[in-house]
Amino acid sequence: MSRWLKIDLHLHSALSPCALPEMTPNNIVNMAAVLGLDVIAVTDHLAADNVVPVYNLAQQKGILCIPGIEIQTREEVHLLCYFMTCGALLRFSEFVLSLLDHSLQFPKYMNKQLIFDEKDQIVGEKEIFLYQSIPLSIEEIWRLAENYGACCLPAHIDRPAFGLLGQLGFVPTTLSIQTVEATITHTQDLEHSGIYRSVITSSDAHSLEQMVTPGHTRLHPSLNSVSRIWHWLREPQPSLVRSFAAEPNFLY
Repeated sequence: MSRWLKIDLHLHSALSPCALPEMTPNNIVNMAAVLGLDVIAVTDHLAADNVVPVYNLAQQKGILCIPGIEIQTREEVHLLCYFMTCGALLRFSEFVLSLLDHSLQFPKYMNKQLIFDEKDQIVGEKEIFLYQSIPLSIEEIWRLAENYGACCLPAHIDRPAFGLLGQLGFVPTTLSIQTVEATITHTQDLEHSGIYRSVITSSDAHSLEQMVTPGHTRLHPSLNSVSRIWHWLREPQPSLVRSFAAEPNFLY
C-alpha cells in the first residue's frame, strides 16, 4: 500500500439491534471494497460475534479489519474499544455480557440481533438486549478494557446523544484521551482546538447506504497493519492522519 489508507472504524453489523438485517459480513466487506476502504472495524453494541467472519472476509479482499466493540457506559457515553486480536476482543465481550441486565424487555421496534457465518448464513441470535448501559462508569470500563488489551476512544464525541461532551459536558482528566471520533461537521473544529492529538471520522453506519459517507479519515501508508493502527490510535502522530471533510467523487 503506497497511498494514504481510507478508513472507517465504526460500522455496525446486524448483531446490533439498531442496524438493518442487510448488514451481513459479506455485504459489509463488499460495500467496503466498492467504496475503496482500506481499513474497517465492525463495532457492535456490547457483543462481537460477527467480527471474526468480517475479519476473515476482509482479509480475503485485502482490507484490514480492526477487532472492535462499542460500549455504553453508566453515564450513557459511547466508547469504541479496539483490540489487536479477535481473541482479546471476544474475551472482553464475554466479560461485558456478564454485566448486562438480562431482565430488560426487548423493544418491538428494534431488529433481531443476528449472528452470521462467513457465508451470511444465520447461525444464531442474541437474546439479551444489547442496546443498554453497563453498570460501570466511563473511568471504570476504560481501565478494565485496557486490562483486556483495548485501545479506547470516545465515539461521536460531538453528538448531543451518547457523545462524551453531550452527556458529561466535560472531558474527564483522569483519562488519557489521545484520539477521539467526531462527525464530519465538527472534525476540523476539534482538530484546531488542540485538545486532542488526533480526530478521526467514521460513518457509524447501521445500513449499507450509511456507509456511503461524504468524508473519510485517511492514515499514512506506513500504518499498514492492525498492530500499527492500534498503536497509532493509542499514541497518535498528527502527521500520519488526514481528514477529508468532503469528497465529491468519494464512490471509487
